[in-house]
Amino acid sequence: MSKESIVDASVPSAGRMYDYYLGGHHNFEVDRQAAGRVLELFPFTAKFVRLQRWCLQDIGHELTYVRGFDTIIDFASGLPTQDHLHMVAKEGTTVIYSDYDPVVVEYAREILGDTPNVYFFEADARRPDQLLKRPEVERILGVGRKVAIIYWGIAAFLTDEELSHATKVLGDLTGPDSCLAFNAQAADATTTHPDAMKVLKIYEQMGSPIHLRTHQQYLDLVKPWRPDSQGFKSLLEWHGFAESELGQEDRDVFGPTGAGYGAYLIK
Repeated sequence: MSKESIVDASVPSAGRMYDYYLGGHHNFEVDRQAAGRVLELFPFTAKFVRLQRWCLQDIGHELTYVRGFDTIIDFASGLPTQDHLHMVAKEGTTVIYSDYDPVVVEYAREILGDTPNVYFFEADARRPDQLLKRPEVERILGVGRKVAIIYWGIAAFLTDEELSHATKVLGDLTGPDSCLAFNAQAADATTTHPDAMKVLKIYEQMGSPIHLRTHQQYLDLVKPWRPDSQGFKSLLEWHGFAESELGQEDRDVFGPTGAGYGAYLIK
C-alpha cells in the first residue's frame, strides 16, 4: 500500500475508502469518487465491507466471552468507530489498536479519549514486530504473552513475502496459547471477469494492489499457524448470512462465499 497516499487528500486511500463504505465521515472527496467507481461496478462491495465489520464484532465477542482472552491486538484497525472491537469485547478487556496511517492514529486517539484499557499505536501490519516490540506494548503483554491477535481485511493487500513474514513474526513473538483471527480474501470466482479487472486496476493505480489467492495458498502462507477445529468458514456462514444475499453478478465475481473466509488460527 502506498505510504505517500495516506495523508495526501489528492490521492484516494484504500483505508479512507473503507471508512466510506462503512458509512463513516473520515474520508475525502477523492476517496468518495474512487469508491463510487467501485460501487458502480460492484454494488455488493459496501455490503461486503460491512460484512467484514460484522464478522469482526463476532470475533471480539468470541475471543473475550467464549475463549477467555483478556488482551486483543488488532492490526490495520482504521478508525475505532462504527462499533469497533472495544465496544463489543468483554468489559475489562485490553484492546491494542494499530494503523500505519499517522492521521488515522491521531484521529483515533481523539475519538478514544481516555477510554480505559484501550490503546492506539502507529505500526505497519507488514512488520508486526514494530508493534509487539514497543516497550509500552511489552509492558502490557507481560511475560506470558497469551494474546488474541486480529488480522482482518489485510491479507489481500500484502504480497506473499509480506504475509508469510508477518505471520511468522506473530508466531515467534506471542505465547503458545495465543490465537490469530485471520481473514483470507480468497479467489473463489474468476478474476478475469471484466468488471473485476477494472476494480483491481483502480486499486493498483492507487498504489494498493490487491493480491487474490486460493484457499490452499493461504494455508501455506500462514504457517506456523493452522486453523483450529472449526477450520476456515465463509464470511456468509461466519455471520449467519444466506447465500441469497448475493445477486448473480455478486456470485460471478465474489464467489459463493462472499469473497473470503475467516478462521481462528492456533499454533
